[in-house]
Amino acid sequence: MRRALIVLAVLVLLSPVSSAADSPGKAFTIADAGVAAGLVPGGTVIRKVRITNPNNQDIKVTRLEATAGRPSPNCPANAVAVDALAAPVLVAKNSHADVPLTARMAASAPNACKNLTFPLTYSGTAIKP
Repeated sequence: MRRALIVLAVLVLLSPVSSAADSPGKAFTIADAGVAAGLVPGGTVIRKVRITNPNNQDIKVTRLEATAGRPSPNCPANAVAVDALAAPVLVAKNSHADVPLTARMAASAPNACKNLTFPLTYSGTAIKP
């Protein structure tokens, strides 16, 4: 039996990391940290996402969101929604943190959406803690 899988697009985001001196933004990455399988109309799955901080200072991720892309002509992108990060996450310097995001497929999603791979695009914001 095939299972639905949500694929994560790896992005490098320039996000505002501010200090008292108004330092320029620092980059961090958002990447897949596991497989989310079994998403069907009306169902939910937990999606693990890895936030990597390559900087020499800690960051506090205050916003992390995902937008689903259209996996096929017969399945609309809005069939899947991913909940935003529930609470801020501290990521230590030169380290990473895995966070859960909940993916939901609408109960009204067509059966054609089962067993498809939904491309996800992530965005986020971090500040200096």
